[in-house]
Amino acid sequence: MAKIKKTILWTIERYNSFKEQMFRLKPVRIEKNKYMRTRQPHLIVETATIDKSLISRSCKMVILSSALMTAFITFLTTIPSAIWASLFLIIIDVVQFQLLAFAAEQKILYVYGCDDFWNNNQSTGRNIKFLMWFLGKYGLPAKTSIAESAAGFAIRKLISMLMMRSGARILIVNAIRQGIKWTGIIVAHEVLLDSFDMIVCVVCASIAGMVSFIQFRQMIRNLEKELSKSGVDKVFREFDEENSTENQED
Repeated sequence: MAKIKKTILWTIERYNSFKEQMFRLKPVRIEKNKYMRTRQPHLIVETATIDKSLISRSCKMVILSSALMTAFITFLTTIPSAIWASLFLIIIDVVQFQLLAFAAEQKILYVYGCDDFWNNNQSTGRNIKFLMWFLGKYGLPAKTSIAESAAGFAIRKLISMLMMRSGARILIVNAIRQGIKWTGIIVAHEVLLDSFDMIVCVVCASIAGMVSFIQFRQMIRNLEKELSKSGVDKVFREFDEENSTENQED
């Protein structure tokens, strides 16, 4: 048991290290001035003077657009049914979910008046750790974040196994074929099989996309709720307190 626990902790540590390196990539860094000027020009004033309902509406738009984007990517990466392609696409889907969540988190924080995370290279490491901490503590737990989109794949693969890799598939197709035949239309068995397979892929991909949409939206909404309740300063103080405690224990 001790070895298993050690292996799990090592895996989580390696995964978090990988995420930290991934979040250093420039495409997922949201610069505050550029973002606020182009996307939120109506909020470029002192945050305390802005109507809270306006902040809330802006956050809802960020959450909705980001959730729709990740759901669409999940849908596209779930359609292929080949096993090896699916394994590769699962990795792509999980990564895109993480990156879009990281970007959306920055946007939400900027709307609530947080300073630019990338204007000082010396504080980059701390800022990334804060963003990872905030996402893990007030979004979905870190251990489930690995499986956000993978949950959709699991649903799809289960349906595929039952419908496309078993006798159920043949029975359903034959039943549909007989039903069509009764209407006087003759359909080749192979054509019906291909059509059924395509429908199953689209339905399963839609389910996977819906799973990603719901989980992504809920995760970023949790962050927004915490900011509206506590404010940026309190969240940063909590991070500093926990971070200092961990450093003392080490």
